[in-house]
Amino acid sequence: MKKTRLAALVSSAFLSIPSAFSAQYQVVEIPAAELGTDSYPSAINDIGEITLNLVSQYNPVIDVTLLDFDSATLIATLTNIENAKSGDFNTTDYALLYAYISANDESQFFQQIASLNSYIATEDTSTLLRGFDTIDPNTDEYRNSATTTVRGINESGYTVGISYDGFYTLTYVNDNIEDVSYVLNDFYARAFAQIDGDVIALPPPEDTVGGYSEAYDINELNQVVGIATTELVSTTLEDSVADCADEDERGDIPEKSCLRSLSISTYASLSTVFQRRGVIWQLDDGSVSDTNELPMLIEPDDDDTTVYNSTAIAINDFGIAVGTSPAYYNNTDTLTSAAVIYDNDKAYTISEDNDEEYDVFASYATDINNNDLVVGYATKSVLGISASKFFVYDYDSGLIDYPDDFFDSASTIPTAINDDNMVVGYTEYEETSSGVRRVEGFLYDYRNDIFSSLNDLIECNSPYTISQANGINENNEIIATASVSTVDRDITGEIELDEFDAQSYSTHVVAVKLVPISGGSIDNCDVYEEEYERQGASAYWLLLLGLFGLGRFAFTDLRKSA
Repeated sequence: MKKTRLAALVSSAFLSIPSAFSAQYQVVEIPAAELGTDSYPSAINDIGEITLNLVSQYNPVIDVTLLDFDSATLIATLTNIENAKSGDFNTTDYALLYAYISANDESQFFQQIASLNSYIATEDTSTLLRGFDTIDPNTDEYRNSATTTVRGINESGYTVGISYDGFYTLTYVNDNIEDVSYVLNDFYARAFAQIDGDVIALPPPEDTVGGYSEAYDINELNQVVGIATTELVSTTLEDSVADCADEDERGDIPEKSCLRSLSISTYASLSTVFQRRGVIWQLDDGSVSDTNELPMLIEPDDDDTTVYNSTAIAINDFGIAVGTSPAYYNNTDTLTSAAVIYDNDKAYTISEDNDEEYDVFASYATDINNNDLVVGYATKSVLGISASKFFVYDYDSGLIDYPDDFFDSASTIPTAINDDNMVVGYTEYEETSSGVRRVEGFLYDYRNDIFSSLNDLIECNSPYTISQANGINENNEIIATASVSTVDRDITGEIELDEFDAQSYSTHVVAVKLVPISGGSIDNCDVYEEEYERQGASAYWLLLLGLFGLGRFAFTDLRKSA
């Protein structure tokens, strides 16, 4: 195998290299990234439309009617409380109020502000995906109350993901003849699809207290895959719903408040309350025409009370889906997780390679292309370390390949594969004595068996460090998560100045697009005695949010001591 891992990267303060033909990929920052503090892409289609998720969107709307300005906290912290009461905030008070409201997330007596906003974007435009957000009747404007996470997009422009239900205000007259304002919604979170401005709910088969569903991918047949609650296994929850309907049982609160509290607690314990399965929703003419619950690799007995969770992560244009299912480890009674292929209402797992050097504990499929190549990773014991090793599985031939990455115990996670059999994802690229390994995006050419760091395919003096590749289209354009040092901005998006009118800088995470350079070649970076490391270490926690929270799937730690 050919692996590209070039030498030390050199600061642009010391090096200026002409960009023409000095790299294989050009880095283009997506303008939507400028709308908030950090951004994470999730998918790209062939016409260059990109889905991304934005953290801490600038200029959040503050509803002063829901604030108690007699609060000791606000009296003590606001610099101009009278102006704040009328919504005329200075920058300091604006930031204080936003932090104060955010600290009371899920309180029924505080405004709820979306912590994540989703966009469909190009190099020139960006459109907010509102999910199930609601309109404030007092302003006729959206509240920005529904946290959304967009996961996928097809060539028709359908986007899919998950959205909190939008919030609304309910005024309740209690037993003391006092008006109490509650901030509520009707379910916790649900899968959605959106085309233009039309939002389509993708409900779960079992929707007690709203249930739960999440969408990950959509193909050209408008089949959406994800996970949903399919069976209620808790009799306690049914009793609690009945108590909410009983005025004597719920007390002096509205029924919707009781149900909201119940939905919060239920969401926190989904794995014990519901059976959850991979599902396929079929969209036709802007609505759901069918919901298909997918099988698992195991068939529980009728009297089995175990709660099982399976999921479907990706689907190709022939309707073959992949994901993860419970399975039995090495023909024992011990449960583990295994990569699963869903085809014609049947579930198949990958064929292992009988490699005696490594013991496979679990496996996970993350994508499938139209050539029926499945990518994923298997958790193996390597040199006493539990590592996630990347695989490519040919569903038609039954052959599996574990490509070499940068070192034996490196964990490597593929995120996407296109029909040119190019795979992208992220990998640990250097061993350290501390045990903390930084990750970077990779590109793997399956046909030619070439595994490359994306940071080696962009110019040496690029200010960006590519930490994860999130998707790739048929033009071999890659969307990626990168870290970069940028000027600090305040809550309104304006550049922050210190007491000396000087700007400050910090490392942020941004969504970027990597565009192939025709005729480009790998940049020959010079070697210096002291290796220059691109920005990234100080923003490791930000990268983890993108790697484990906002991508198509969420994972546990890459490595665990065996």
